[in-house]
Amino acid sequence: MIPPETTPESAPSAPAQRLPPIPVGSVRELVRNPLNYFLALTRQYGDITCYRPAPDTAYLINHPDYIRQVLIDNHHNYSKDTYSNQAFKLAIGPGLLNFEGDAWLRQRRLMQPAFHHARIESYEPMIVQTTQSLLDRWQRHYENSQPVDVAREMAALTMAITARAFLGVDLSNIVGSLGEIINGVADLLEKPNHPRVQQARSEYAAVVDQIIQERRKDDQPGGDLLSALMTARDEAGQMLMDDGQLRYEVMGLLLAGYETTASALTWTYYLLSQNLWAMERLRHEAQQVLGGRIPTAADLPGLPYHRYVLDESLRLFPPAWIIGRRAIAKDKIGGFDVPAGTVIAICIYTLHRHQAFWDDPDRFDPERFTPERSAGRNKYAYIPFSTGPRQCIGNSFALLEAGLIMACISQRFELRMLPGVDVQPQPLFVLRPNRDLLMTLHA
Repeated sequence: MIPPETTPESAPSAPAQRLPPIPVGSVRELVRNPLNYFLALTRQYGDITCYRPAPDTAYLINHPDYIRQVLIDNHHNYSKDTYSNQAFKLAIGPGLLNFEGDAWLRQRRLMQPAFHHARIESYEPMIVQTTQSLLDRWQRHYENSQPVDVAREMAALTMAITARAFLGVDLSNIVGSLGEIINGVADLLEKPNHPRVQQARSEYAAVVDQIIQERRKDDQPGGDLLSALMTARDEAGQMLMDDGQLRYEVMGLLLAGYETTASALTWTYYLLSQNLWAMERLRHEAQQVLGGRIPTAADLPGLPYHRYVLDESLRLFPPAWIIGRRAIAKDKIGGFDVPAGTVIAICIYTLHRHQAFWDDPDRFDPERFTPERSAGRNKYAYIPFSTGPRQCIGNSFALLEAGLIMACISQRFELRMLPGVDVQPQPLFVLRPNRDLLMTLHA
């Protein structure tokens, strides 16, 4: 996410500093089309470039080794004190996604048990049941030759699943309106004081507060994340989170949890609709392995092509498309000086299209993720969930959810885009298509 205004790049520095290349000309394209801007920078100037989004000097780094240095090896020197992260904090509130230091570590440890392997797999029946309900509705669309908007459908599905898993509540009756409210926050996240954001945030907070109050009345704790947070106590037996902090955590995790998986699935079916040979192979694999029965988590390792397709979709269109950090103390990256206070931008979209690590990087090729072709590839060339201590806490849940949803769909439908539609990625809070994705259903 990029600050809304930019200035010409003319980064001043002390004579002793060795700065990366500084592109000549205007950075207006950064506002118009940040994905193309960053891709052009990396392909013209290399793996580290200096540019100036107002009011900061920023380095765009695009080599896996540099990214490992910032996110893992020297992560203590890089904070989340950037424009975008502060905007998120203002719009949603302080929580796991933007805490630093001891506060972050405490929250992470508190939430981690809710994402343990056994707990995640316990959500399997709910994920499948919720998906089958969606597909039953799609059946009526199929019988009436009506298209479905895949972007909206995936958003509604993943929100319903995330709410059940994280909050233990059924939001199916308000999933559409709640989605509009959350999008009102996410779409203008860079302008947290905008009246539309403030209005949407108030409505979102009211829904979450009501959920928390209803759960307070329930004497039987559930197995969801909200229950874990509500019942957590310190050594003195005091609650670790009041309702205000609970609200911030729920708002942040629900937003991040449903938006990212919805984006991943939307782009997956967009790519499949453009490459029907891959969709046919998915359906064949599902038929061979499942034979018409309901998929389980135990089936997913036996559906490798489904995972290859998902991985390739996450490579080409990573939902969380950019990561920002700020250097606390001076450092060196790739032989260049990094002054204290420098913003570091990691554009996952450009990293995943790095020509040194991906053959024909703009082409859809799921088999690049087979074990044979993955062998020897730098593991930090592919980080759809980030990496290091701040890696997405819900990545295992997202992969299980997406895998089960794809397996269910493969058994029942093929989706095809309506002809003549030009779709481009829109880099907002997550990477979204710039228009509705109307697709026809084929059994």
